[in-house]
Amino acid sequence: MPTLKDVAKRAGVAPSTVSRVINDSSRISEETKFKVRKIMDEIGYHPNINARNLVKQRSHNLGLVIPYSTEEAFADPFYSEILRGIGVLAHSKGFNLLLLTSNGEDEEKKTVLNAVRGKQIDGVLLLRAKKEDGLIDELTKINFPFVIVGRPEEQDKYYWVNNDNIAASERVVDYLIANGHRNIAMIVGDENYIMNEDRLQGYKNSLRKNNLKIKDELIVQSEKIDYQSIYMLSQKMIKEYPEITAFYGMSDTMAYTIMQAMNDLQMSIPEDISIVGFNNNPMSKIVSPPLTTVDINIYLLGNKATELLIGVINGQIDKYQHTIVPAKIIERSSCKKLN
Repeated sequence: MPTLKDVAKRAGVAPSTVSRVINDSSRISEETKFKVRKIMDEIGYHPNINARNLVKQRSHNLGLVIPYSTEEAFADPFYSEILRGIGVLAHSKGFNLLLLTSNGEDEEKKTVLNAVRGKQIDGVLLLRAKKEDGLIDELTKINFPFVIVGRPEEQDKYYWVNNDNIAASERVVDYLIANGHRNIAMIVGDENYIMNEDRLQGYKNSLRKNNLKIKDELIVQSEKIDYQSIYMLSQKMIKEYPEITAFYGMSDTMAYTIMQAMNDLQMSIPEDISIVGFNNNPMSKIVSPPLTTVDINIYLLGNKATELLIGVINGQIDKYQHTIVPAKIIERSSCKKLN
């Protein structure tokens, strides 16, 4: 069985350097880390993770908090793509992932804090940003490492990674208006999630900037964003307000549901109704018609959030900071230019 000394000899480095690579020390260059890890794979050397963790009081697990049950989360392509971005970087740094799902705020807090107290995780990735978030307050009190994917209410107080949802939302509504649309319907999710508030703000900013009236009847707030709720709401809106020429789905998953609802009313997309989404899930280029949407670079969101969290865990980052991942409109075939 190969040993640490065998790795050091093959790599032409000291055994202490191999140990630092295993511990992902910031004192070792990325070039050396790559070289040593490659040799470890080649000769089949596997460090004793359990022994190392006992000494360092580390689990080498990252806890992922998803704002839905596991079943609901994996039905949304957004989460599978962001988990891919998280997983690739976590694996490269020697971390595993532990999903912490729940069916409510109290259960979520209990689940996460139990994992923290049981030393099952070294840090937390919160895949949402909420108003008056009790879990964030608890993690802050005990000084436990966490990173938010989203914009927290107090932007200078936490580590977080996000898109500029207000600006991106404004741009996609600008796009619809530039294509002749004036009656743009929007279904908004739970107002307790800051992302929903920001995307609604962008929608309103665009209408004001283009000197268009904000029509409250074309904005529907719904705490439930499951398939059935969005399907029924979108059909109800188009029947009550047939002047609607476009729907702005606050997520691609919502847009897919609206597309199905309109098809079932024998409305053709984009000839009878235009639809745009938000997120650019991998499915959006293969639905029929392919969906015009906002690419928020989901993979990079997950990657950057993980990089930031591991930096905090390892003591390489100790001052609050945030990263804004750029977003852009992807024009496909679901939006019609009106005369």
